[in-house]
Amino acid sequence: MRHATLLAVVVCSAFVIGCGSGTPVQTKAPPGYANGTKPVPLPPEDAIVKLETPEDRATYLRQLSNDSSFEPQKHVAMLEKCAKESNEEVANLAKELLERK
Repeated sequence: MRHATLLAVVVCSAFVIGCGSGTPVQTKAPPGYANGTKPVPLPPEDAIVKLETPEDRATYLRQLSNDSSFEPQKHVAMLEKCAKESNEEVANLAKELLERK
């Protein structure tokens, strides 16, 4: 009888230890998701500054050109700065967006 009880305790302990090593539950909301809200996207002026390569900036400008809610007339300074960039693709995309205003 003692061996059966000891064996049951060992088996149950092993099971509990095995189940307790799972991934912890996230208790804090990720940055920008406080109180159940969604994060607000960065304005284009801030977003493009964070992009390091000309390829990334060109991709971002392409996305802006496909975005129907993007209003180039509100971001003329940023677009003019991009139009003067040495990378031809970025400059051309910025000039196209400037022409849309």
